[in-house]
Amino acid sequence: MWSLVTDWWGRPDKARDIIKAAIDLDINFFDTADMYGNGKAEEILGDSVKTKRDKVIILTKIGYDFYTSPERPKQRYDIEYLNMTVKKSLKRLQTDYIDILMLHNPKLKDISNKDLLEFMKSLKSDGIARVIGVALGPTLGWENEGLKAIEVGYESLEHIFNIIELYPGMRLLKHNIGHVVRVPHSSDVLNDSKWPLRYDPKLHRRFKTQVWIDKAVERTLDLRNFALSRGLKLNELALAFVWSFENVSTVVPNITTIEELRESEKSTRVILNEDDVEYIIQYYEKNYKELNEESIKETEIYK
Repeated sequence: MWSLVTDWWGRPDKARDIIKAAIDLDINFFDTADMYGNGKAEEILGDSVKTKRDKVIILTKIGYDFYTSPERPKQRYDIEYLNMTVKKSLKRLQTDYIDILMLHNPKLKDISNKDLLEFMKSLKSDGIARVIGVALGPTLGWENEGLKAIEVGYESLEHIFNIIELYPGMRLLKHNIGHVVRVPHSSDVLNDSKWPLRYDPKLHRRFKTQVWIDKAVERTLDLRNFALSRGLKLNELALAFVWSFENVSTVVPNITTIEELRESEKSTRVILNEDDVEYIIQYYEKNYKELNEESIKETEIYK
């Protein structure tokens, strides 16, 4: 939902059209957060699926206070605030339960906070949340935070994982919990229909330098040829690779048009064999490992 309300602020009908098209394609998983569009994303999603609530899975996230600071929301994890914002999310979503409720980009101290964990567990006990988890971000590289979340008992993670940025996702995926993978196209480098790529403050690649982007695209040319040799588009290969890991629960690519939605849905029918997956991993070692390490360093500005 982030890409819908960001690109189409003030044009909610476009977002509703995409949600309807997704449901028609038997897509049932919707990822949102209370701060996306300062509540607008939850409102649109709730209104769009209210007659199909039992057929969809809703993931939403809490932890940014956009009520008192709408222009620059700040993280806030005190129990009183979270209790209030969960109730507001339920109202906007027009539901009495949330399938997956996540803390939004918490730091290690928040994940280690026993009172916060007990609050999240209480929401599950009360039937308000069916699964509790942690959304890691906003950048790549929150490995310690992800491992701590698993250790203390959170049941799901949302994190970045793609062919160019295999780590820390590969380590997190060893754990048998719910995994929601985002940025599967590595800031559109793995989607050649978006080339040439330039800095865009609305998209995830705002965290990248233009040098990184240009280098990544250049190193992807042979991978695109590999995809074509398998009868696939590059973006389909990128999604199929993520699907090939058994602990991946779902993938949430950025969708801004119905055409992109349909292309992404097609990838669910692509099955890579073991040799294909091994080839891609070896391709990473030769071409992308250095770029992956640079991406992990993005995290440092937040710590």
